Amino acid sequence: MREFTKRFIIDSIENLELSKPIRYERYYINNELRIQKKDNKYEKEILDKDNNVIEKVEISENEFCELKKKSYSKIIRNSYLYLKDSRVSIKEYLDKYEGLYRVEVKFKSEKEENEYVKECWMEKEITYSPLAFDKDLSKLSTEEFKKELISLKGENK
Repeated sequence: MREFTKRFIIDSIENLELSKPIRYERYYINNELRIQKKDNKYEKEILDKDNNVIEKVEISENEFCELKKKSYSKIIRNSYLYLKDSRVSIKEYLDKYEGLYRVEVKFKSEKEENEYVKECWMEKEITYSPLAFDKDLSKLSTEEFKKELISLKGENK
């Protein structure tokens, strides 16, 4: 099933009305398996080829730690809800991907997606860039990430 989501980049979360953040610590084991610590909950997620979660199960801290050793990449981020529009969430990336703030806007239909006018504080749409999904982001080297981020931010000027 097609997901109706647009993704945008922003420079900062200052002056936005946001929920309390949820901390995600994600590890990618392979293209179909990722694990995450979401606040204090440990989860294993099976992904399809389109990066949709097809199965999610809670796991123990021990299983999480064992699987983490097999990972090729980690992503740490805070996730916020935008309090003025329930369709909008914002991901603030830390560690290797610091400097990336990704806005995700989810829609119920293609019509709603096509009619959406972005907020004035949202910058360039990145829906089709390597920064749009954690799975793609996890495969970028630090240099590739920085180059992509600078390129996208440069296009905003």
